[in-house]
Amino acid sequence: EVAGATSAPTVAVAGELPPDPPDVSLRYEGLDQLLGIHIEPATADGILTRFGLTKSDSASHPRWKIPSYRRDLQREVDLIEEIIRAHGIEKIPSADRSRFTPLSEADRNFDFETKLRRDLIALGLTEARTSSLIARSEVAKTNGAIELRNPLSEDHVALRTSLIAGLLGAVARNIRAGAERIALFEIGNTFAPPTGQQQRKLAIALCGQVTSGTDWRGAKKRQLDFFDLKGALNAVGAFEFRRSSQPSFVLMAEIFYQTDRIGYGGQLSATTSATAPVLVAEIDLARIAQTKEDAKPFKEIDRYPEVTRDIAMFVGPKVTHAEILAAIASANEPLLEKVELFDLFMENDGKGMPEMKKSLAYSLTYRDKNRTLTSEEVSAVHARIRERLRNDVGAELRE
Repeated sequence: EVAGATSAPTVAVAGELPPDPPDVSLRYEGLDQLLGIHIEPATADGILTRFGLTKSDSASHPRWKIPSYRRDLQREVDLIEEIIRAHGIEKIPSADRSRFTPLSEADRNFDFETKLRRDLIALGLTEARTSSLIARSEVAKTNGAIELRNPLSEDHVALRTSLIAGLLGAVARNIRAGAERIALFEIGNTFAPPTGQQQRKLAIALCGQVTSGTDWRGAKKRQLDFFDLKGALNAVGAFEFRRSSQPSFVLMAEIFYQTDRIGYGGQLSATTSATAPVLVAEIDLARIAQTKEDAKPFKEIDRYPEVTRDIAMFVGPKVTHAEILAAIASANEPLLEKVELFDLFMENDGKGMPEMKKSLAYSLTYRDKNRTLTSEEVSAVHARIRERLRNDVGAELRE
């Protein structure tokens, strides 16, 4: 219609025709072995036939004639691919071939220490790594540290029995470098004499000044003190601190976890180059890692509001915060949800404090999970707690 052409009776081909693709054999048992499932030979034959292939007469190992437009089919695996593509690859069941390895003690300890490092770093501490060998001058201060037969130098002659000596060396170097705030921790092995048994421990060293926000101490810029050390240790676990004494400490407490003594901490009485208090602590991690659970139970969001009341009191200088908390807890008031210390005066500073007394103020939170509390209910519970403080710790309550 366009150019006046007429169709030729045959197809004109320039040159020789390309050869036909070679035949490809298919083993039905090989089909099952490769796919991992059984496909009936008749099903496989039907699929290949619909794709335009022609089968030979062999029953177990047929050869298939490949059409010229499917030159991609060159091997047996190519035929199997076409079969499973049409049959449905989703019909092959999945199989988990991985091997489950139960959690070992080493895995639990590694996870525990990893989380511990993250928590301490989040509090502003820096991890230190010190040598496991101590100098000859430090050996005399230990209880028979195991010495090396051929030490390389006088600074590395014995296995350490504590992490504190190494951290104090790091503190001294930071002081000479002009650091204003030093907060270090180390997790490592110590070697108990006489057998050299390894013990996994955590040590913390604090020194210098810190700029703090609004807290119960009130000061914006202050020196690091025992409460900062105690706060860092609280990131590890719920410990009990019992007052103790040692010649090398101005203030010292033994640290208990559940019923076991696991370490000590406090303010050192003298250091070589520090102009600010140096606070150190060392605890055994093995006991904590065995019992500490990372999983925390879910707690439903409270539906009813809380009620907060304050208690301010004067107590004797030897009455501890723990004793006051124990007195409040001994009242066994189910509505009491939380107790927080928010103010403390340690000495007579002209603010109306009696001599030889310290002033503390606590915030007490009350809540009932099933209803809203009335003011009269809270006042009655609050009065009973105040009376318990008068009787148990001799508190002089402020109105």
